[in-house]
Amino acid sequence: MKRPVILIFPTRRDDLSAVSVRYTDAVRCHGGLPLVVPMNTDAAALKEMCAISDGFLFTGGVDVAPSYYNEEILNDTVETDEVRDTLEMTAIGYVLDSGKPILGICRGIQSVNVGMGGTLYQDIPAQLPGAVRHSQSAPATEPTHDVFVVPGTRLNALIGDKVRTNSFHHQAVKDPAPGLVISARAEDGVIEALESTGDRYITLVQWHPEFTHSTDPCSDALFGSFVKASSKQ
Repeated sequence: MKRPVILIFPTRRDDLSAVSVRYTDAVRCHGGLPLVVPMNTDAAALKEMCAISDGFLFTGGVDVAPSYYNEEILNDTVETDEVRDTLEMTAIGYVLDSGKPILGICRGIQSVNVGMGGTLYQDIPAQLPGAVRHSQSAPATEPTHDVFVVPGTRLNALIGDKVRTNSFHHQAVKDPAPGLVISARAEDGVIEALESTGDRYITLVQWHPEFTHSTDPCSDALFGSFVKASSKQ
């Protein structure tokens, strides 16, 4: 059987397109074939890459520019990358038209939400006083706070009612985009996961399951369900 090709959107470090092997390993261990997008890919080549891929993984990284949801930069905690924003926002248009599965992680939940018409809190400490700490100092393999899953969602069927997560973000979803619904929140009410309505597979989480997929069944299930959905394309 043909292995599903998973197109992975990396972070950028100067002239490098960088993606952790934790993402690629999580895809490979479920039978997916990871393909990393070069950061300088032009629109025509990007469209072709999207056409030959079966699923799309949007990874963690710096903040989405607030201009994409019609806001000015709030404060100096906001760190953006114009090259990556342009690449991902262009790709999201192609990906949504394709109807193929999407998994978004950390920045990924934010970029996909914004690309579909949603908005973000630019800085949780500044805009949501009293929120729990969402950028942990503990190692990435160590979960530090609970996430409560909305009953009746696909995420609920996959990982249960509550999951303990690792967390490295200072931004969060404010308004979900049309076509997306909230599937999990932290104890402070911050949105931790979104999913698509209808039959389309879009799963977006604010935490980092790639660090714990080999030790935590809930983290592994996220990658497993995504690759399985992609294999049906």
